[in-house]
Amino acid sequence: MLKVHQAQSHPDEAVIRAIPNPAPACLPSPGDLDDDVNYNSFLNMDEEQDDISPAADDREEMSVSEGSNGEVPAGPTNNTPLGFTFDQLVDRLLAQAKTKSHLDFVSIFLCLYRKFAAPGDLLRAIVLRFEQINRSDRALLVRMTLQFGILNVVAQWVAGYPGDFAHPRTRQLLASFIEMLSQDRMLIVAAKELRNLFDSDADDDDAVWGYSDGNVERSNSTSVVLNTLTIAGFPGQPFPNSPADDEDTDEGPHSMMGAISVSRHSSGASSYQTSLTSIETSEREAIHFNPRRIIPLSKVQWHQFMEMPDEGIANELTRLDWIMFSSIRPRDLVRHVSMPVDQKEKCKSLRNVNRMIGHFNHLAYWVANMILLRDKPKHRAKALEKFMSIAWRLRYLNNYNTLGAVIAGVNGNAVHRLTQTRELVAPDAQKNFMRLEILMGTQRSHFAYRLAWENSSSERIPFIPLHRRDLVSAEEGNRTFLGPDGDRINWKKFEIMGDVIIGIQKSQSMPYPNITKNAEIQRLVLDSKFSNDEEAGPLRA
Repeated sequence: MLKVHQAQSHPDEAVIRAIPNPAPACLPSPGDLDDDVNYNSFLNMDEEQDDISPAADDREEMSVSEGSNGEVPAGPTNNTPLGFTFDQLVDRLLAQAKTKSHLDFVSIFLCLYRKFAAPGDLLRAIVLRFEQINRSDRALLVRMTLQFGILNVVAQWVAGYPGDFAHPRTRQLLASFIEMLSQDRMLIVAAKELRNLFDSDADDDDAVWGYSDGNVERSNSTSVVLNTLTIAGFPGQPFPNSPADDEDTDEGPHSMMGAISVSRHSSGASSYQTSLTSIETSEREAIHFNPRRIIPLSKVQWHQFMEMPDEGIANELTRLDWIMFSSIRPRDLVRHVSMPVDQKEKCKSLRNVNRMIGHFNHLAYWVANMILLRDKPKHRAKALEKFMSIAWRLRYLNNYNTLGAVIAGVNGNAVHRLTQTRELVAPDAQKNFMRLEILMGTQRSHFAYRLAWENSSSERIPFIPLHRRDLVSAEEGNRTFLGPDGDRINWKKFEIMGDVIIGIQKSQSMPYPNITKNAEIQRLVLDSKFSNDEEAGPLRA
C-alpha cells in the first residue's frame, strides 16, 4: 500500500527519501516481526552503498608522538606517518582523564576497537601497563592515581561489553587480573566491584564481524602475561571467592584508608553502571511493544482515534519510542551495520534495534491505513489533518524518529495521490506540515535536520535511519588501516563513527519527564491489524 523511494546510489536512504516525496518500492523487513505476516519495511538495512568514495580523512597526516603522561596528542604534522599504532591508542585510552574529550575517547574506543583488535589483545596490553606502573619507582600516590584510572576504564569495559570476555583465555586472564587485585588491600574493594560486574555467561555476539580471540596463535602471549602476574606474587586463578574477600579490612589504619573503590575514585564507572541499569530497565519494558495486530481497523477505531487529543497521542508515541530507544546499547547500531545479513536474524543482541525499526514501519503503515480507512474524502481529510497536527507536536517534543514515521506514512503513494482529500485540508495545516517536510528532507545531506538535532539541548529522540546511514558511510568510505604495511589504525574513521555513538549516548542520558502511560492509545497503535500491501486498503471487520 505504501511506497518508498529508493535511490540507486544510497539504498539505505530509502526511508529518508520517503519523507518528502512519494515513490515506487517497498523494502524488506529487518526481521523482528511476526512470522505469519509478510511485513514490508521502510528501512533497507542490508544493501550496500555503491558510491561512497574514501574520505579525505584517510589522507590526513596525524601526530603519533606520545606525551610524558602517555596520552597521544591530536593534530596533524608533516613529519609523522599516517594513523596510529595500537599501542599508542592504548596509551591514550589509559592516560589520566583530564578533559571531556578524553572521556568521549574512552567511550568511542571501547565501542569500536573490535574493528581493529581482539579483546584479548587489549586486555593483555592493559594488564602489562598496570604491572609496569606497579613496578615503577614513582611515588605511591602517583601510582595509585594511575592504576585507579586504568581500573575505571576496565570497569566501564567489563560492565558495558561482557561478551568481549567470552573466550576462555580472555576470561582466564581477567580472572587472574582480578585475583591479583584482591591480594592488595589497597585494591581489594576495586577487585570486588570488578568481580560483581563480570558476567561469565555472556556470549560474544561480535565475533562474526569483529576481531575475536579464537586465534590459537594468541595462546603464547596469554601465557606470558599470566606468568608475569605469577612472578609478581599473585597466582593466576579462575574466579574463586578470594580469601581476601572474607577477611576483615580494618586490621590496621592503613587498610581502612587504602581500600578504595573504582566508583569512588571516578564517577565514570558509577555513572556508566547507572546508565546500564537504565538500559536494562528499558529492555524489560520494551519487549511488550512488539505490534500484536489482533484488532482489525474499523469505524470504531477511527472514531476512537479522532476523539483522542493530539497532544495525548504525540506524548504516548514519544513514550513508546523513548523506551525502545533507551534499550539500545552503544554497540548495537555498530553491530547492525557490520554483521552479515544472514547472521542478523540469529543475533539476539540485535532485537532492540530491530524492534525500533519494526515499530517505525508499523507506525508508518498505521498512519496510512487510518487515513484510508474511510471512503469519503471529507473523512480522510479529517484524519490527514489530525496526523499533520500530531506531527507538529512530535516536532515540539524533539521526537524526530516518530516524526519521520508519520511523514513517511502521509507521503506514501497510497495517501499522497489523494488529491481531493488534500484539497479539503486546512491551508495552515498544510503549510505547517510542509515546514516539517523541509526539516526532515534530504536537501544538502539532511542539513536542516542535522542543524535542528545539534541545537536540541533538551530531551530528544534521533532519526535512527539517518544516524545508521552515517555509520555505514563512515565504515565503507574510510579504510581501517593505513600506511605502506597496513599496520597503522585510521583513528579519524572511528572519530566519525564515534560522533554518532556519542550523540546517541548523550540523548539517552536525558529522559523525558512526566509522560504518563496512556493504555488506550497504546492499544490502538500496537493492536491494530491492517494490510501491508502496497495498494490494498485496510482490513475491515
